[in-house]
Amino acid sequence: MEFKPILQRFSRPVPQVQIKRWYNGLLLRSTNWLGDLLMTLPAAYQLRRQIPEGCGLFVLVSKPLAALWRACPWVDVVIPMAHKRITGSEIRLVQRLWPGVAVVMPNSFGSAWDVWRCRTPVRIGRAGRMRSLMLTHTLPCWPRQPGRAEMHQLSYYLELASALGEVELTAECPPLQVSAEAAEKAGIHRGEGWLALAPGAAYGPAKQWPAANFATLAQRWHQRGGRVVLLGAGKEIGAAREISRSCPAALNLAGQTSLEELMSILANVDLLVANDSGAMHLAAALGTSGVAIFGSTDPVATGPLGAPWRILAASVACSPCFQRECPLAGAQQYACLHEIRPEAVLDELLQLL
Repeated sequence: MEFKPILQRFSRPVPQVQIKRWYNGLLLRSTNWLGDLLMTLPAAYQLRRQIPEGCGLFVLVSKPLAALWRACPWVDVVIPMAHKRITGSEIRLVQRLWPGVAVVMPNSFGSAWDVWRCRTPVRIGRAGRMRSLMLTHTLPCWPRQPGRAEMHQLSYYLELASALGEVELTAECPPLQVSAEAAEKAGIHRGEGWLALAPGAAYGPAKQWPAANFATLAQRWHQRGGRVVLLGAGKEIGAAREISRSCPAALNLAGQTSLEELMSILANVDLLVANDSGAMHLAAALGTSGVAIFGSTDPVATGPLGAPWRILAASVACSPCFQRECPLAGAQQYACLHEIRPEAVLDELLQLL
């Protein structure tokens, strides 16, 4: 099915923060995981639109994810953090930028601590985990409920952005802008039938469609005259090798790309098949369509935002369980993933052409 994010407003009141002095702009403390970061982009974009003319948006983010924010043309300055917590030199850089307002996207104590150390006058975030001690304005804690979600996680980030003014319930955001250099070096150009396969998911095996199924899909796509490229981090090298043994014509780049190179390739392939993973979110944000496979997690809560995507989700009663590994045994183990067949994925891909 085609994925459409469900976005909702909350009945609870949101404190409306009146900013008297923006100084040079707004500091945004980014989330720390690839997928989470990409789900915040539409809310961050709406924050950017609330900032007065002449002021900037400055993003504080862990160094490995800095390239993502640099690909946002509406972000003025990216401050990469070399370590888990902000350092003295990074604090001084933030202070030279002189933001008058800070918004903390993550729900961790450490992220609020990072912003508090910068001494930004107005600091907005969610209460809980003692964060209120370091924030000047707080919204209610993010409720975590078992079972299927009623709305996309973006709803919570939009609520946070609404503390500074009215926001639209939309996932619209300008696509990330990246260089085509890495894709061209690999011989990948959009319009040539390139299908990218990303067999990994950092969360655990309960989110990973079997490599044998990816291999069958690669064979079927190649038989139809298409081209296949395999993508992933170092942990996916084994799965990619299994797929390439079944489809020797596939271009295997697993474990060989930086984040910038991965972005370049995903922006220039025609389609992607991925698990519920950072690669799924990244491709969607780059304007590339695809098919996402959900096993232990919930597409309502964490489906891709951006380009059109189709979702195949398990129908077994125990899904979503949100477990990293399946606790069941025998034929029931990972039934949520095994029930999704390569033929069904291929059918969904053909509907996107």
